Amino acid sequence: MPYALDEALASALVALDPRAVRHAADPVRDAVQRLLLEEHARRGVPDATGALSFRALTQGALLQAEFDLSTHAHHEGWSVGALVVDVKGMIHVNARHGFPVGDTFLRAVVASLQAQGPGAPVVRLQGDDFALLLVPSTGLRITDVAEDSVRARLAQDVRASLPEGAEVPGFTLARLALTIEQPTHWQVLGPLVWGELMRAYTLAERGQAPGLQERRLPLGGFVPERDAS
Repeated sequence: MPYALDEALASALVALDPRAVRHAADPVRDAVQRLLLEEHARRGVPDATGALSFRALTQGALLQAEFDLSTHAHHEGWSVGALVVDVKGMIHVNARHGFPVGDTFLRAVVASLQAQGPGAPVVRLQGDDFALLLVPSTGLRITDVAEDSVRARLAQDVRASLPEGAEVPGFTLARLALTIEQPTHWQVLGPLVWGELMRAYTLAERGQAPGLQERRLPLGGFVPERDAS
């Protein structure tokens, strides 16, 4: 069923992202599709890899239920564990084997993470950078996650997605144990968690933080007492 859009509404849609739709055959249709994709991402609709968009974490309600169910039970703060996995040299996989193979490979990475963390959401932080969130309701602990075991399982699970004889890329791993003290609302959690995930990955990628990274973020707004000494 066709729907009519007046010129003002059509122009407003295109103006939301003029550079992205500049060369589109149907700019208005393209603008509407982009809006739908972004809203689906915020609402936690998995993308082509099977992972959730970072927008579900930073702009959506991914952590709302976790906050409502657990925050009042944890007097020491709201805690979450995370395993960040980045594919090394993904650009070479696409260059050697083509983007369809690369897409299949990323789906295998996500499926492996989902299998290794049953019930835990997998969030796509960047193109080939994913985070397995061990939220409180899963009962999983990041301290029980061994990086060598994760790497071995990933290599085993993704091998079938590549052509026979192809080299399996390596992975950069970061483990994070994060506690947010006195969060006032579930909406503050997502952006803070995303920022800490990116920080943990960056430090691991640079070789500056081997092993488990532990972070506590106080949100109470209290001014520390001055040290009398």
